[in-house]
Amino acid sequence: MKDATLASSAVFDAEEGFDAFEKLFGVTKGKRRNHTKGFCVEGIFAPVDPRVRTYSSSPIFSGTSTVVARVSHKGGKANPRDDQYGLLGMGLEITTANGDLHVIGMNTEHFFPVATSRDFIELLQAKAAGPDATKAFAAQHPEFRAYKNYHEALDKTLRPYEGTTFNSLNTFYLVDAEGKKSAMRFSFQPSGEQEIVVDTHADFFLENMQKNINEGSVSWDMIVTLANPDDAILDPSKQWSGDHVTITAGRFTAQNAMPESDGQCDRLNFDPMVLSEGFAPSEDPMLRARSMIYALGAVKRLSEKD
Repeated sequence: MKDATLASSAVFDAEEGFDAFEKLFGVTKGKRRNHTKGFCVEGIFAPVDPRVRTYSSSPIFSGTSTVVARVSHKGGKANPRDDQYGLLGMGLEITTANGDLHVIGMNTEHFFPVATSRDFIELLQAKAAGPDATKAFAAQHPEFRAYKNYHEALDKTLRPYEGTTFNSLNTFYLVDAEGKKSAMRFSFQPSGEQEIVVDTHADFFLENMQKNINEGSVSWDMIVTLANPDDAILDPSKQWSGDHVTITAGRFTAQNAMPESDGQCDRLNFDPMVLSEGFAPSEDPMLRARSMIYALGAVKRLSEKD
């Protein structure tokens, strides 16, 4: 595989990264510093296409698992409006029948704005410093300019969580029973047409999902995209293009949706490095960075609740 990522020149500092989030968004005590507003979703994950078992021995592809999920707005604002377009996120903690855990964290972005954890910290710091600093950062980082241009051109139609596609951004490995690894990225795409079915207002997303669940099926298909030999698997700022082998590996079906105060998701840490047997993290250093900053954030916000 082609590694297009230059090694980061500095060791990732979780404290510095966490501080950058707080400077950019402020602090809502007891809440996540990023993806601050959200609610819980509970349901099941079941395998769909058995071809995925050729590549992975994971138990999430061999039986039905339970899921505790959280859907959210990206960013650290305490209460962004549901009736205005914005980037969204979804995290899942999947528990298999044999008690194995598999954690997934996704966003609606198609790829990451920068290639390394050091660049990500500096981007957050530049945004906190203001427009001039952000422009100066963009001038030095063509990958950030490409990210902005691509995502600004996307359709900005307002969609509820259940009508939205979420993407892994980082690369992972599927691992078969013999230990062979296959690089892949994945997305969770709505299984059907799920639309806005209630009157829109600043906080309508939960009500909308509850109504869609009550009136029919709310689900997302896990679409696995296998890497081609020339794909940049260790650089999350590089989008894969061209034809790829894809597999509809599984389906997450929502059965209930509730506020964080009534659900199980608030205290969860959606660490993307927690993987079931049959998966492995890639060597992408951004995965380690995410894991470290999520862990620090979980400790801080949960201590604020006590």
